[in-house]
This record gives sequence, C-alpha cells and structure tokens, in this order.
Amino acid sequence: MVNSVIVRGPDGPLKSAIQRRLASLPPISDKDENDIEIGVGTEAQDLSILKYEQERNNGSPCIILKDVVTDVEDNFWSDGLFHSVIRDGISGKSDSGYPSNPRYWLPVENVADAIRTLVSSNVYPSSSKPILMTGRRPWRCEALLMEASHLWARFQASNLGEHSPETLSEPPLHLSDKTDVTVRPDLSELNDLMLSCGEPYGWRPSGSLRLSIMRVFATLV
Repeated sequence: MVNSVIVRGPDGPLKSAIQRRLASLPPISDKDENDIEIGVGTEAQDLSILKYEQERNNGSPCIILKDVVTDVEDNFWSDGLFHSVIRDGISGKSDSGYPSNPRYWLPVENVADAIRTLVSSNVYPSSSKPILMTGRRPWRCEALLMEASHLWARFQASNLGEHSPETLSEPPLHLSDKTDVTVRPDLSELNDLMLSCGEPYGWRPSGSLRLSIMRVFATLV
C-alpha cells in the first residue's frame, strides 16, 4: 500500500478525472511506505499514461491511451474527430467526408476507474512492454453521427416540450459490424491485467457513450 499518489503532467480533463478517482481511495496510516508517482501525458517512475504514438524515453510501466473521449475537447489527447462529429449532429450535417476506419471510443471515466483499480490493487503493467487501453466496440463516424443526431433531437424536444414518438423512442445502436472490421486493437494484455486486479470480467468498460455524447452537448451549447 502507499501513503498517497502523486499525479504529474499537464492539466486537463483527463488528469482531473484521474485525480478525482484516486482521491476516493481510503487513507493509509502506514507512514513507512513510499508515495506512488503517476505521469499523465508525461513519464513517471511508477506508471506512465501516454497518448498513442507518444515518444517513450524511460522504462517505467506504461499504459498507452487511444480514442479517449472527454467532455471538453482536449487537443493533447484527441485529434478532435469525436467532437467534430457531435458538432455535425447538432448542425444537421449528413456527410463530412469522415475517415473510413472505425474508432474505439473510450469515455474518460472508464480510464480513471481503471487507473484507480490498478493503484488500489498495487498491480501495474510490466515495465518491458506498454499496454494499450481503448474501447472494445468499433464505431464508424457515420454511426456516431446518427446516434448524436437522434440524441440532439431528443434534447431539443425536451427543451421545447415537443416530444414525438420518434424522439421518445430508444435511439438505435449503430455499431460497426464485427465482420466489417479488419484490424481490431489487441486488448488481451489489458484484459489479463484487470483480471489480476480481481475484476471478474477483465477489461469491460461500462461507461455509456450516449452519456458522453450528452456531456459534450453541454459544452457546445
């Protein structure tokens, strides 16, 4: 166990989410143990959390994040695609020449929960090989746009008090067909790591992408 966790790195929504979740760890009374140092967007001695394709310079245990979704657009962790599609859903655009490859969107809350689980279990990746962390479901941009457009229509109807059977219906999940995805991220090592922490289903992020879309709405309007 540890006295406390020191989180280093540039400020932003991801770092803040991780700090909030780590703050909920119970206090430790043993003063002989060392603090744990975690780097978010930078390297640290105990755990480095880096973005995809970010240069790695030391041999600390490392998690590589890809396709993270934050409420407020974060230019360090994101290429802006998710928020761009949501803005298109709000404005009513139907086609913006999106990339064809699916993305594996991962709500920031799932990242923070996973880091808390690792710290509380005192389990970390091997320092010899980084571990990829991303979502499990493939989403094409057109599917995300349809989801966002439906939720935006529902949001507007609620504000105006003008609901219809269409806006009240459950929005369909427009996930990419698994057979249509040629290259899937290898999450086996992350899954094994979470199993070793006592998570019965391994890496099964439970965050709702619909909730993430709604939170982005709140930052854009």
